[in-house]
Amino acid sequence: MSVPPISPSSSPPSNDDNPMNGILAAIKTPQASCVLGKRPTPNNEDFNELEDDSAPGGTSGNPLTTNPFTTPTGPNPNDLIAVKNFAARKKLKTEQLAEVEVFLQDPPHVRDAKTFALLHSVFNKVKEIVVATPAFEVSDDLRKNINLYSVAMLLSSHIASYKGAPATDSLLKLLLRLPLGIPAGITANAADYNRLQSAVSDALTQTRATFKKHEEGWSRAHIFTLARTFIKNTKCELSVPLCCRIALMRMVFKKHAANDFWDKLDAQYAMIVQVAKGSATALVRAFEFIYESDKKQHIGDGSGVGPRPDASISGIQQQVDDLMLAAQLDVMTTAAAATSAAQQAAESSSPDVFTSQAA
Repeated sequence: MSVPPISPSSSPPSNDDNPMNGILAAIKTPQASCVLGKRPTPNNEDFNELEDDSAPGGTSGNPLTTNPFTTPTGPNPNDLIAVKNFAARKKLKTEQLAEVEVFLQDPPHVRDAKTFALLHSVFNKVKEIVVATPAFEVSDDLRKNINLYSVAMLLSSHIASYKGAPATDSLLKLLLRLPLGIPAGITANAADYNRLQSAVSDALTQTRATFKKHEEGWSRAHIFTLARTFIKNTKCELSVPLCCRIALMRMVFKKHAANDFWDKLDAQYAMIVQVAKGSATALVRAFEFIYESDKKQHIGDGSGVGPRPDASISGIQQQVDDLMLAAQLDVMTTAAAATSAAQQAAESSSPDVFTSQAA
């Protein structure tokens, strides 16, 4: 079967006589052997500037060995200019710019391997930085804050224990709630947490020793005078709840001034709480009685000016009281939740009486 020859005057079929259709069709038709010239350097900061659908050459063949950024005669000039400008805006060094140009000419599998190797290099550098991070140390400023808050905690109306691990744990929890520059997640680092715990324990020991040094005040001074010696050079303010706690200390000190004073104080407070049966009102009445009795027994050189009974607590003492109360509520809530969960587990595991009888 023979194909009839094409007449020289024949032309491609057209659906419209409008010449613009032919122009648009010519523009959309790929011309592999035609280069219209260099395109202007794009100003886009993103990596989209590296995309060039109209760039000639290098797009056919094995995708693992063919580089779309190169032509048979070398790197695509437009892409090379775009990459160099992008790298320059990122302030790369001269040797880094040269490496980028070499990277651009590599086949895809080589570029992938280089990228993977660079990721390992970055990981090693980050690991070196993490290892080189200095260990946590208690700074002088942090130690000063620990001392201030130890005084406020030992004079708080919400303190539950004056000595031992419970007192240390209470102050630690309080400090971790404050913006004092303590690293986040320090409890997960045993070594760093032990350093902080040691500093807190030392501060409490020093504060308790300072309180006991006021022996003359313990015996004769009026409660207001004694309280002022306790809060001297601190940020605590004179208040009735603070005087109540100091009055309890003096009541115990008069009978147990030896080394076991703080142990006896903890025992006396626990007894008061037990007698009050958990009632906040009963506990307040107990401390009011201790406070009024102390004022009658220790006249001293005059009562001076004391706090108004209705005066509100302020400053660091109020902050500590609020945080300690919140911590106690957290403990109570956690304990209640644990009790409820245990009861539900017991109920779910117990046999059904009706089912057992039916069986």
